Amino acid sequence: MTSKLTDKQKATLWQQRRAASYQASCRLAGYMLSEPAITPEQADERLTSLRRQYGG
Repeated sequence: MTSKLTDKQKATLWQQRRAASYQASCRLAGYMLSEPAITPEQADERLTSLRRQYGG
């Protein structure tokens, strides 16, 4: 018996497929994409800063 995906799972899967498709399209067009290289600590600091700024 197969279980159905939840709406959140469907959205996540769609976003992953969209990102992969976009990256493949860029590669075919000859563009090089680079992922931003930040550490988890830098990401946490940035999130903390944004939460302070926007009152979250």
